[in-house]
Amino acid sequence: MRRVLILLVIWILLLTACGPVTPAATEEPSNPEEEATSVPVDLTPAQLAAVTSLSDKLGKAVDQITVVSTEEVTWPDGCLGIVQMGVLCTQAEVPGFKIILAANGQEYEFHTNQDGSVVLLAEGTQNVGVAEEMVIKQLAANLNLQESDITVVSSEEVEFGDACLGVAMEGVMCAQVVTPGRIIVLEANGIQYEYHTGQNGNRAQPATLALLWKREGGIAGFCDTLAVFRSGEVLASNCRSQEDGKTGTFTNLLTSTEIQQFNEWTVELGEGRLDASDPKGVADRMVVTLEFNGSGIREPAESEQQALFEFAQDLYQELSK
Repeated sequence: MRRVLILLVIWILLLTACGPVTPAATEEPSNPEEEATSVPVDLTPAQLAAVTSLSDKLGKAVDQITVVSTEEVTWPDGCLGIVQMGVLCTQAEVPGFKIILAANGQEYEFHTNQDGSVVLLAEGTQNVGVAEEMVIKQLAANLNLQESDITVVSSEEVEFGDACLGVAMEGVMCAQVVTPGRIIVLEANGIQYEYHTGQNGNRAQPATLALLWKREGGIAGFCDTLAVFRSGEVLASNCRSQEDGKTGTFTNLLTSTEIQQFNEWTVELGEGRLDASDPKGVADRMVVTLEFNGSGIREPAESEQQALFEFAQDLYQELSK
């Protein structure tokens, strides 16, 4: 009996060894698109919010999006510095971040609050052309700002009716020819600045005139003009000049305190024409006028009128040295 059992076990083992071999199950290769879904672990909450938002917008996996830069910013309003037509913004500063992401060979700018619970795509900064880059650089230099502090609100192709790009200047003659170009509106620190440019960005003309001061007559026979644009360009000229005039910018003519004072006037005061001329009938009468184009609604007080005239006269003298 024992011998029979031993033979039976041997027979079973032989049958098992000779049976068909079943290949081990192999894992199907995963889809590369499915693999690229892991979230980088070193992202801050604000960066992760921006990356997730762009991932949803483009339909791409989050690890196919690169964080180019992150800058800590205090936004001037509840819209995180992004102008949206028809949207009211709370006028309270919001600490947060400006985050630049890259995907598909293109860069995208996002504005967030500190914890990333609010994240907005700055649409206007995605496709900055040659003309936009030129005026951004010009405004940054004029006002001593970082280029990253400036956003493009709008950029529109137009045909200007003259060679001066639609901006009339005192004493400047313009050829009456149709000139293709662009109207570009920039924003920095809650203030908007309009530029007119040539079609290829080869010329840039500031278009938001903030102050025009004129002094004519008097015993000395004055004929002086000073134009100050909100974007920082300054032009001084007089009828005795052989040239069109002298130009300058805020940053090389004014102190930071003077620039701050001028910006406060443009924000607080509205449009108005001020007159400090001699009374009519006075011999060798001198006519001094000032046109001010602020974005506020309040009329300047008498002390502010005097300050504006002194500001313009001192600036003219500085530029005329």
